[in-house]
Amino acid sequence: MNDGQRERLYERLRWPGVTGTVPGSLPVLFFGDLPNATVATIGINPSRQEYLTPKGVELDGPARRFETLRSLGASDRASLSADQCDRAVATMRGYFGPQKPVYSWFRPLARVVDGFGASLQAGTCAHLDLVQEATDPVWSGLHGADPASAEAVLARDLQFLRWQVESFPLRAVICTSAAVLRNVMPLVGGQVVTQGELGRVRWLVARGHAAGRPLSIAGWNIPLVRPTGLDAAAQVGLGELLHSHVGHS
Repeated sequence: MNDGQRERLYERLRWPGVTGTVPGSLPVLFFGDLPNATVATIGINPSRQEYLTPKGVELDGPARRFETLRSLGASDRASLSADQCDRAVATMRGYFGPQKPVYSWFRPLARVVDGFGASLQAGTCAHLDLVQEATDPVWSGLHGADPASAEAVLARDLQFLRWQVESFPLRAVICTSAAVLRNVMPLVGGQVVTQGELGRVRWLVARGHAAGRPLSIAGWNIPLVRPTGLDAAAQVGLGELLHSHVGHS
C-alpha cells in the first residue's frame, strides 16, 4: 500500500458519522486484505453487529471485530492520529485471519468466492460496501425514514468506493444484491455479457473498467442469507458458474 492510498484511507476514517452511525464506531473501509486482493465482494453497508452485541453493547476484548474510538483511546474521529489509523486499518486487514470465525452473513458468500477461484480467508478477496458506515437501524430503515438524507450519504460514500476499485489491484467485483448491482454498474461502466438463473438466484456477468483497466462484474438479485434454493454445494457452484462466464467476458 503506497503513501497516497494510506492517506486517503486515513482521511475517510476521520470523516464524521452520519444519522444512524453506531456510536463510537469507525467507518469500515474494507473487510480483509484489500491491498493484496484481486477480487472484491460488495454489499450495502456493514452490520451494526460488527460493533454491538444483540443488546446494543459495544463489543470488547476477544469479541471485538474492529477498532472503535474507545479501543483506540480517541475522543472523536477528527482527532485520530496516524498511529491510531494504522491500528484501525490493520484490524480491518485481519478480519478474515486464519484464527478468526467466518460470521454468518459471510458464510454463503465465502463459498461463492471459493467457487470463483478466490478466498476471503487467504486474502485474495476482500469485502467492500456501498456505504462504509455501520448503522442502527439498518440501512433500509434509515432510507425508509429519510430517503433524501440516505441518498446523500450513499452518493458521498459511492465516490470513496469508486476510488477503492480504481486504486487497488482488483480484476473482478462480485455484487451481492440487486441494489448493489444497480449502484455499481454505472460506477464502472458495466455492460451485461450474459445472465441466467440458479434456484431463486438471478445472476449476471458484465464487463466494465476501472482506471482504464478491464474489470469483470458478477452479481445476483438477492442476499444469499435469504432463502435462495441453494445449499452449500450449490453456492460453490454459483461461484464456479460466474467464474466460467467471467473467463469468456
